[in-house]
Amino acid sequence: MALKFPESVQKINLLYYSIIVVVLGTPLWWYTTDTYRAALPHSQITALTEYKSVLNIPVAVCFNPSDVQRSRVEQIIISLKPFLLSRGSSGGRVIYDPVLSLANNCGKQPFSVVFTNDVARPSKAEISSQGLKISVEKVDRMIAEVAEDIVQYIELPHLQNHILAIDDPSLHSTLQDVRNAMAVATSYNILVSVVNPDPAAINLDYNLVESTKLYLEPFIAELGELAEVTYQTQVIRYVKLPHKPVKNGDFYYLSESNLPHVINPIESKLGTSTTNDINLIIYLMEEKYSPLHIKTIGGEMKRLPSFLSPQFGAVLLYDTSNKTSIDHSSTFSVLLPQLKQLLGLKSSGSAGITAKEKYLMESRATLTHILRSTDTLNSLIRLVDSIPNMVIGDHIAEQVSSAVEGINKAQSALMEGKLSEALLQSSLARNAAEKSFSDPSILALLYFPDDQKFAIYIPLFLPVGLPLIVAYLEILKQWKKNKDKTD
Repeated sequence: MALKFPESVQKINLLYYSIIVVVLGTPLWWYTTDTYRAALPHSQITALTEYKSVLNIPVAVCFNPSDVQRSRVEQIIISLKPFLLSRGSSGGRVIYDPVLSLANNCGKQPFSVVFTNDVARPSKAEISSQGLKISVEKVDRMIAEVAEDIVQYIELPHLQNHILAIDDPSLHSTLQDVRNAMAVATSYNILVSVVNPDPAAINLDYNLVESTKLYLEPFIAELGELAEVTYQTQVIRYVKLPHKPVKNGDFYYLSESNLPHVINPIESKLGTSTTNDINLIIYLMEEKYSPLHIKTIGGEMKRLPSFLSPQFGAVLLYDTSNKTSIDHSSTFSVLLPQLKQLLGLKSSGSAGITAKEKYLMESRATLTHILRSTDTLNSLIRLVDSIPNMVIGDHIAEQVSSAVEGINKAQSALMEGKLSEALLQSSLARNAAEKSFSDPSILALLYFPDDQKFAIYIPLFLPVGLPLIVAYLEILKQWKKNKDKTD
């Protein structure tokens, strides 16, 4: 026989259970399952998206007082300003503002313009050791063309294309310079490799470590604060070319269309692990293939057998005939100019880095860091908004705030012409933004949709809540029954 408690006892028990579940259990469950979300600067990040970075490009202007009056040069600078600004305002999320200012000496700054009457061909701008020489006569007749001469001299279209490619990936397929260049990063690792396909037949002194230190380290030092650059050396053996050179009279050649296939067997042996690795490869050719040329798609024979692999590295097919050691003065004279192209510069043939080239590399890196940081922060905000129960720790909020602050400082430094400071701040901002976005705690796969949560919680709460609901319904039913009897 089942025990039957008095009605008053049942009500007291129900009250106790209700207190435990509602007053104690529910707050405890809410507290233990509550999601901590540190505040993120949504409005500041949104403002960054709407704001255009301004790159003030300093251009030193010089003249000879005995040749041109100062007032005339000042008038020229004022007249050129709207033409230059118009040309630099078509750069997507960046405004490029060439700032012409008088200077005492030209040739030492990244960009210098000399206005003179002493020009052999007044209709043409000339490049000299002092900078770009422009005839005053041409300014009077063709000021728009003079502005375009300056724009081409500072390589503004080249810089614009690299920055526009961030938002328009199609430019990688249409512009060779953009396609060749490595993606801008805060660090690079240069891997110098000597590949010997047949050590028994090719017995040379590699002298790789000493020569790399002699030629590559000074180049890396010239890069300055562009990025953290390291290098490694290695020797790879027994890697044959998939396509043998074709004999043509007294020389051999490889077709340009086959060059991408040349890299495939080498790439698998390189041991590179990140997208920031730049490969400089010296492939030792057998003597029987000497001399070796490269046949271009247009049918022209290129005597220097070297080529670039876009966003991968440079390859030199080294002639080993009549040699006992590798002449690295010649190998690096070929590879270093190609390395400059991989870092986003135009082909120049020079192994050193000029002040102009350094400025262009730092400008490209700074603007890329700013735009990439902004995009990363916006992606983070969209991800956080799409998953309401995502945990946002204080360390993530600090990293985001640090990134926003770095972007603002970089943009201010750019407007003031402090490129080195802008590069430093933008690099710190990008590191902070990427670190916050890739934090393990905000991986989307760690969080479940609401319908899955209900599927988990219902089996837990239904056995506890259903008896209470039924009991309260019985009490309500009994109360109504008693009320009817009273009436």
